[in-house]
Amino acid sequence: MPEGDSALKKKIEDEFPEQGPDVKKLVETLIKSFLKSDSNYGAITDIKTDVNHIHKLVRNYVNSKKLDIYALKLEDRILLSRTNIGFEEIYEVIRRHSQLQTKMNMTEIWDDAENKILHLIIVPLRKHLPIEYQTEKEKAKMMAVLINDLAIEQNQADLNR
Repeated sequence: MPEGDSALKKKIEDEFPEQGPDVKKLVETLIKSFLKSDSNYGAITDIKTDVNHIHKLVRNYVNSKKLDIYALKLEDRILLSRTNIGFEEIYEVIRRHSQLQTKMNMTEIWDDAENKILHLIIVPLRKHLPIEYQTEKEKAKMMAVLINDLAIEQNQADLNR
């Protein structure tokens, strides 16, 4: 685990002792820490409770504060991405070095086989989520999960209109 992640985890463990942390406050703390970081990408992992509930808390917090963060639930983790000013350059590099695997509405999944990274691109939101994989089997599983989750998310958006 990188030094920064270890320090953040220690700080959070100290702030929310074992007696049962207030999950909503923990989510807020995690997002605030992400915003303070230099990275455009983050993840909430090691979720010991219902990941759907945590994802909903994250999205509600992001929406209520009008933050420029996209949160994607991927199996048992939540990936975070914020728009950076270099989105167009990143997108161009991905298009040059990766193969388009699928496109659903305005969402694309690209495979950088050399670096073993799937790139989820949400074009209208200018969001990029890199997802590493180790094997072709893992890549196929991630693709299936992403396609399924994106279809569910699109259906929910259609229902909410």
